[in-house]
Amino acid sequence: MSKLPLKKLLVPTDFSDISLHALDYAAGIANNTGAEITLLHVYDAPEIPNLSKTFNMNDLIEKGINEKINEIKISNKNLLGVFIHSKVVNGNIHDKIEAVAKEIKADLIVMGTHGSSGIRNMRKFILGSTAYRVVSEAPCPIITLREVKKKIAFKNIVLPIDNSKDTMKKVGLAIEWAKAFGSTVHILALTAFFEELVVQIKDLKEQVAEVVSELEKNGIKHQQKMIRHQRVSDSVHDYAKKVNADLIMIATGQENAFTDAIFHSAARNIVTDSSVPVLSVNTGK
Repeated sequence: MSKLPLKKLLVPTDFSDISLHALDYAAGIANNTGAEITLLHVYDAPEIPNLSKTFNMNDLIEKGINEKINEIKISNKNLLGVFIHSKVVNGNIHDKIEAVAKEIKADLIVMGTHGSSGIRNMRKFILGSTAYRVVSEAPCPIITLREVKKKIAFKNIVLPIDNSKDTMKKVGLAIEWAKAFGSTVHILALTAFFEELVVQIKDLKEQVAEVVSELEKNGIKHQQKMIRHQRVSDSVHDYAKKVNADLIMIATGQENAFTDAIFHSAARNIVTDSSVPVLSVNTGK
């Protein structure tokens, strides 16, 4: 097994259970790579005018948050041996996550999302939307987690593919992760009747063959399946459950309007609704 070429991980936290699990998850990756973690908290509050020259309310807020972060770093045994920076910033959540990722030159973002099911709870709804906004515009790959997993593993990786160039761009990433963790890559080719009028099944089969060839060249264990779906995200979720997947890899950039119309919506649903962690790579970056 080899190590992932990761040096800097960014973990946004709002101190919820799922965001703290994202930190544990990132620590598991850091232990494989030797990467350092930047733990980021973004608070969105208006600048409060100083009441005096010696008192600054914003400084007081940041001090309290930093104390909470330090408490987490000390009390969590999973973080032992992992070098962790902490950063607290004020502003728009989505914008600041993206800005800090660029500032520290992050190789990977790991963040929890409360999904799209919490629409009655505005906080949860916003966090779910924020996760996908970060996914679609992140300057580096990003792993999103919606559920707390008892065991952090990468034994089975699901790789949904179509016949766009984006598919081949994420194959290299799948190979890196499979080499690092001894994973089996499950290739999932998806099609639907109305798509078959535009996307030739022959072309998709050739794409599958190309992916298989790349995996075999690198000694990666693999399985393959072609499914005619009713809804892309449902097919991916069902297949991931069937193979006991630990990770789903998707591309969020598309090369033409047709595939974008189909898969942009599917990518969002996969990210916000998946019970399995999702690694997204923005191939447009």
